[in-house]
Amino acid sequence: MSEKAKADLILTNGYILTVDPSRRMIENGAIAIVDGRIAAIGKNAEVLRDYEGEQYDCNGGVVHPGLIDAHEHAVWHLVRCWVADTFSVREVWEDYEDPLVRNISSYDEHLGMLLATMEMALNGTTFFGDTGSSRHLEGMFTGGNIVGVKGFTGAGIGDNYIPELAIMQYSTNKCLDILEQQLKDYPRTRKRPVGAHIGLAGMEHCSGDLIVGSKELAKKYGVQMQVHLSVYEDEVKYFVKEYGMTPIKYYDSLGVLDEGTTLVHAIQTQEDELPILARKRPYIIHCPGASAKYGLGALSGYFPEMMDMGVDIALGTDAGNWSDGLDMFMQMYLAAVGHRETKKEAPIFTREDVFVMGTINGAKALGVESECGSLEVGKAADIVVHTTLRPEALPAYDRLNSLVYATQGKTVNSVLVDGEFIVKDGKCTRVSLEEMAPVFNEHAMNLAERMKFKLQRTWPLV
Repeated sequence: MSEKAKADLILTNGYILTVDPSRRMIENGAIAIVDGRIAAIGKNAEVLRDYEGEQYDCNGGVVHPGLIDAHEHAVWHLVRCWVADTFSVREVWEDYEDPLVRNISSYDEHLGMLLATMEMALNGTTFFGDTGSSRHLEGMFTGGNIVGVKGFTGAGIGDNYIPELAIMQYSTNKCLDILEQQLKDYPRTRKRPVGAHIGLAGMEHCSGDLIVGSKELAKKYGVQMQVHLSVYEDEVKYFVKEYGMTPIKYYDSLGVLDEGTTLVHAIQTQEDELPILARKRPYIIHCPGASAKYGLGALSGYFPEMMDMGVDIALGTDAGNWSDGLDMFMQMYLAAVGHRETKKEAPIFTREDVFVMGTINGAKALGVESECGSLEVGKAADIVVHTTLRPEALPAYDRLNSLVYATQGKTVNSVLVDGEFIVKDGKCTRVSLEEMAPVFNEHAMNLAERMKFKLQRTWPLV
């Protein structure tokens, strides 16, 4: 009898959703982890025949890849849930985002990233993409590298900002210098899992020269270029007036659309732009919660048609005060049910479709599909384990159906990144929420005072 290989950890007795190319689901499954990577995955008996080591009993709970939140603005999370339902998009920019970016400090950004990554971890997200929000990179990156969640983020910049956000506007060359310097200063490593990439404000806020230059930097440093595009109706009108064509056609004319480019929102994609997306295959990040909150139209957009044409769609939560929460299961739910409601047809996106969007497609959109997004031998052990001891998880029959439509993040019990528990038995392992909660509240109120932001209430507070 051959000697068993040593594993650092073996997860046993799991109901495993691999999201591998064959989309295997393994009942009574096990995963052996060696040096932060998946060394074996299969039935309990198979894995335990070949490996020995410390075991963690999943007790029949669902086990799946860490979720990928492909678009958010995590650094602003300290001020989420401040904006009243009555705010228009313009009022959000003028009365909230402008005073925020003018008054936010490095420590505010540190705390915002810490709060956001704690919420992500506790809801099963192990990798995120922030399109760029920061004015204080050091505070943001130190805050982001505490909990253990992986991600990309960077400076919030543009060379053609609207007046309300002009403090984040620089010359084209200065923008490119900032982007390249952050790539040099903040590479993503195993010890520092949150690093820099190319994220742009996009929309009306970036010139063609900045877009092309940023694309060249992304190729040089081997990262994705992520950019907001086709978000608002007024944005489309701006492009037609300024460039004589709609946004996606304009980006195509610049030669920047390919699998190395990720377009965020794409709500206002026009029907005659769909063949461009099908041909060039940029990744699309659908943020149904952010759009639905402000009635922007994503749930009546062309996302089902994009998928049918072979375009890979990922999901994102977006920023605090746009969708407010960072539970990726909520975005799966909204994507699954929202398009059915607007098209009066079912199904449009199935439970399988939206789960793929929240895992492997998110990894593709961030350029890390060789590392994460599915449970396969050789990939990082970024793994979520759910409990069955919640009423939402019972009866334990169609597990994927339950995840998307019933349990969502409420049943997340433990989360591993690179084989290390960053959440165990419902608590972050590296930082105490009980200790940090009063700090978050105190500094949020302090920031509100500096912003001169007043919460709007329709019910009397006595």
